[in-house]
Amino acid sequence: MDLKKIGAFIAACRKRHKLTQLELAEELGVTDRSVSNWENGICLPDASLYRQLCDILKISINELFAGEYLCEENYKKAADDNLLCLLEHRLYEMSPTDINFDDFQNALRRISEATTLLKRFDDKQEAVSYLVNETGLSFDECDKAYDYYMEMFSF
Repeated sequence: MDLKKIGAFIAACRKRHKLTQLELAEELGVTDRSVSNWENGICLPDASLYRQLCDILKISINELFAGEYLCEENYKKAADDNLLCLLEHRLYEMSPTDINFDDFQNALRRISEATTLLKRFDDKQEAVSYLVNETGLSFDECDKAYDYYMEMFSF
């Protein structure tokens, strides 16, 4: 989710409807500073405002999160991408972590890749041997990592 792109889209839609930041803010019950922050890509509006904002700007929620008008053929992909990104943001917000969001997203991708990879092997020995060859870690470390993934994802 690109906050700058979303912000620019909000600004363009607002201007298209000949609204000032203050007028939009008043309709939403927020400050014009809040609208400015959204339009500058500093933050997103509160989730409770999404529907009302989209109604005022005459856009869909998927278009809001895509930061652009969507044609019918791109709509489903954008909807899926937006949903996944929102879930990632929600997981990040719930996580007691000191890493930035990009590092968090990278970690999620790596976990997903690791679980997909481990599912390909017929047995533990084969998977652990692969991990030893690929990572250069000891057999014991890879064996423990395998057990951890199996327990964590129960597959």
